[in-house]
Amino acid sequence: MLKNYIKIAYRNLLRHKSYSFINILGLAVGMACAILIMIWVQFELSYEQFNIKADRLYRITAELPDLDVKAGISSAPLADAFRKELPEIKDAVRLSVNHSDLLQVEDRMFEEKRIWFVDSTFLEMFSFKMIQGDLATSLDKPESIILTESMAKKYFGSEPALGKTIRKNHKEDFIVTGVLADLPENTQLQFDFLQPMSFLARTNNDLKTNKWDNFNFFTFLEFNESFQPSPEAFDRLEKKFNSIYKANEPNLKVVFHLQKLTDMHLHSNNFLAELPGIGNMQYVYIFIVVGIFILVVACINFMNLATARSARRAKEVGLRKVAGAARFQLIRQFLAESSLIAFIALALAVLIVTVSLPAFNDLAGKKLLFEFYNPTLILSLLGITLVTGLLAGSYPALFLSGFVPAKVLKGNIKAGAASSMFRNSMVVIQFSVSIILLVGTGVVYNQLEFI
Repeated sequence: MLKNYIKIAYRNLLRHKSYSFINILGLAVGMACAILIMIWVQFELSYEQFNIKADRLYRITAELPDLDVKAGISSAPLADAFRKELPEIKDAVRLSVNHSDLLQVEDRMFEEKRIWFVDSTFLEMFSFKMIQGDLATSLDKPESIILTESMAKKYFGSEPALGKTIRKNHKEDFIVTGVLADLPENTQLQFDFLQPMSFLARTNNDLKTNKWDNFNFFTFLEFNESFQPSPEAFDRLEKKFNSIYKANEPNLKVVFHLQKLTDMHLHSNNFLAELPGIGNMQYVYIFIVVGIFILVVACINFMNLATARSARRAKEVGLRKVAGAARFQLIRQFLAESSLIAFIALALAVLIVTVSLPAFNDLAGKKLLFEFYNPTLILSLLGITLVTGLLAGSYPALFLSGFVPAKVLKGNIKAGAASSMFRNSMVVIQFSVSIILLVGTGVVYNQLEFI
């Protein structure tokens, strides 16, 4: 039966080529926009998910209640103090980020602005892939330096970088002890070079004197596997954090909180002294709503076109009913037809996405990929297409299958007042949503230009 429905739907598409083209193109453009938005949303929600220990990694954030200020940074002594006094914490790592230095290899000299100083267990806590060197010992010596694969090619070409010397600021030599694979796009921890915190401790006053009241470091904690995260456990830990800090710095009023690593990208836009490239969860919600609106407009367009040409299908429906077809069979036929159109539109939408993705990446400032081999993405697309097809075909199926054979075959196929009101309402909704999206886009664009 399904095969017969698909065959009839295919024949109808070929018989009415102009109508089929307009319908498929309208759905395809709407689905392409929705797919691009879905890829962007999935990318934003995937930040830090590649870390194997992501569910056990948290950042310490600070709040100054008197000043109504929040920050993602903390003071230098916190990491060691919390690790020693709290058995729930397995490890703690500090980051001092985005230092600018002049690096030189032979006659190649560049000013680098993404040099990070980190504690020696940084690479054991975070899941960055090491291409050359030992993950556990590469940051042990103060004169060590680790660089990414792109930086290794920049300074050493095709030669192995491990063991080579990089001169900094014309006075200090560092030995390359590791090369990391280029970092994933979906991480806030974006650096080109890593150096041990033990080297920075030679000159940094916060580290030399253990200053509790100066906030210049990002501090990350790794909890033991036995630790069970819960609001009550976090509340208890944060109280301990504040007690430890108050015992060492009684004058400055600070409240410390825990922020999950995977929440850092989308839930830190109101923090001071934050890592570059922070996102905003509100934007994610807005884009999800926009994507839904675009799909709704495409579905309404399909409904309007299908019902507008109902006269051409009326005799077909009448004859089928005379031949014994039940209404539910006709509904299934029309839903199969709309689903076939939706899947053809999906194929065209995928082509549109593939062609337009580079331009979309330039616009969004991302490096998004359309991964055909990603089973989650494929299942999501198939699910959205099926829902779109059934939703778009629901009203036409109910409307067309409701024709009375006697009236249809006599040529009396006038739609009722309720039917006309519904179609008119759909047109009004379609234009309203389109105008809202256009006006909203214009307002946001003008605001960004003004900023």
